[in-house]
Amino acid sequence: MVVSLGAGGGGTVYLGTADGHVFASEDGASSWELRGRVGNRLDAVVTRLLVDPEDEKRVLAAVWFRDAAENGGVFRSSDGGRSWQPSGLQGEAVRALERAPSRRHDVVAGTRTGVFRSRDGAVSWQRISPEGDPELRNVDSIAIDLRDPDVVYAGTYHLPWRTKDGGKSWEPIITGIIDDSDIMSLRLDSANPDRVYMSACSGIYRSENQGGQWTKLQGIPYAARRTHTIVQDPANAKTFYAGTTEGGWVTDDSGETWKRTTPKSWVVNSLVVLTEGFAHPGRIVVGTEAGIEVSDNRGETFAPSNAGFKHVIVKQLAAGLKGSNEILALVQRNGWELLESTDQGKEWTPVSLTDAQGSKAALNADQIGEVLLSPWGWILRMADGHLWLREEKGTWWQWKPKMSTEAAKYSASSAKTTANTRAFARQIEPGRMAFGASFVLVASGEGVLRCEEAGSCRALKAFRSGTVVDLWTSKTGNEIAILQDGKLGMSLDGGVTASWRDVPVGRALWIRWSEKEEQGDGERKEILVLGTSAGLFLSGDRGTHWEAAKSGLPAGGMGAWLADPAFWLVSERSGGLYLSTTKGTSWARIDDDAERGRFAGFAKVGERDVLAGSESEGILKVTVHKK
Repeated sequence: MVVSLGAGGGGTVYLGTADGHVFASEDGASSWELRGRVGNRLDAVVTRLLVDPEDEKRVLAAVWFRDAAENGGVFRSSDGGRSWQPSGLQGEAVRALERAPSRRHDVVAGTRTGVFRSRDGAVSWQRISPEGDPELRNVDSIAIDLRDPDVVYAGTYHLPWRTKDGGKSWEPIITGIIDDSDIMSLRLDSANPDRVYMSACSGIYRSENQGGQWTKLQGIPYAARRTHTIVQDPANAKTFYAGTTEGGWVTDDSGETWKRTTPKSWVVNSLVVLTEGFAHPGRIVVGTEAGIEVSDNRGETFAPSNAGFKHVIVKQLAAGLKGSNEILALVQRNGWELLESTDQGKEWTPVSLTDAQGSKAALNADQIGEVLLSPWGWILRMADGHLWLREEKGTWWQWKPKMSTEAAKYSASSAKTTANTRAFARQIEPGRMAFGASFVLVASGEGVLRCEEAGSCRALKAFRSGTVVDLWTSKTGNEIAILQDGKLGMSLDGGVTASWRDVPVGRALWIRWSEKEEQGDGERKEILVLGTSAGLFLSGDRGTHWEAAKSGLPAGGMGAWLADPAFWLVSERSGGLYLSTTKGTSWARIDDDAERGRFAGFAKVGERDVLAGSESEGILKVTVHKK
């Protein structure tokens, strides 16, 4: 999804996304290159990109964070988007950012709390709207007068405002517009600076006197009322382009009449028109929720232009029991897809989602919540909780774990309950699952159950019912580790008995218990590995004592994990991929800033090659070099 586009005068077009990535094109939006990531978070929405008119490598980005709506800031790059540094307003959700046309170093920002201005090119900032004002807040759009930088327009979630004295005083400019209008875009006419265009949730308006009086323009239907952007054609002052939630629109008579020139299904978030100095001058570049589209005939026709702009989300990646000969990936490109590779990830083919009756109604990739590897084949956990197991011939059948219980049999011919009993199977709703060589452990409302391929289950005495965060079992099922109700439970006799321990610090996320490995002295050692919200912890005595894995590994939430005899890989939930070749005593980060992201899983495909499923960069190949 394209959130923002920015272009200066030197020939480079910049593209911002909803996870902090910035791409760039130096060939008129024909191809794209991933340049870097704004900030160190994975939820940074790059809502505006300002390119310095005198140095196209200097770019400002307006950012807000999805996980904490009140936070964000302005960021600066001096090398064409490859690296970024904070440039003020950290702690503010910055939704709008504009440069004064008549004074290059004057920049105005709109945030959730108000309006700020910088006189020195975003080095320092001053608030120019009243602090704590109940109305002049939640600023979504900014415009600055072409002649006087002290005349500033601010569009909020509730109506527009204007200052003529650099923020000393503000006034609402609402005559002629519908009350309670969310102002999403403001644009001044380059040929007549007193003329202002404004898009609101109630439509597009125009003012001939700096917002003193507004006239609602006709032509764009009410259904497309969310107009994200209005852009004037630099070669024709009467031509404007509007990007809406129902496509792109154009007017050639200053807004009197409009026509849609794209499919209605497009959601247009941003738009630029390339000028002289760019490859393909006059080209219209449109950023949508499904990528980039370009037009070289003033919007009459469009063609996709996404070469190099790849944002494939991998929700899960896992290798089968045969290792690299069977890898499944649940990815999102244009909708969710379940893909399979049998050649170490070189080629991927869609997995058929047909059940045993030849129906696809119950199996939809969009509804897959989790992909699980069982000893009998792949299992899909759907959004409705149902489980589907794939047979070797490629069809799917619903797997229904059931628990056998005893019930009293009531005789209708008598007025009493007889002593006769019968066994019956009651279907259970499984939670977390862990697989052994020929069985599965299932966390359920009945406790932890051991289930066979046919679906018959029995309860393990050692484990009560409760909130299970994660389960692990050895292939034989003798060793079991469970994170439940904030405690670590361990059994060495297949779940007959268990001992319970506190987790070291933080919130436990997952547990792994390594198989016994030969040490240099011939001793076979086992290591318990615990991923928590405060880092990775190791125990060599079955959880009695824990040691934090530091030495290069941050104390953050731990994500995907892979243990190999020669190396360990772990990802951090806030982003980053870390490698250890010393059994966790030292770590090194191995992903670049541009590739920094969450990882959904690993699959080993060679002696030292691993596929890593990134939640923003698709599937990456990692080669671990020998020391």
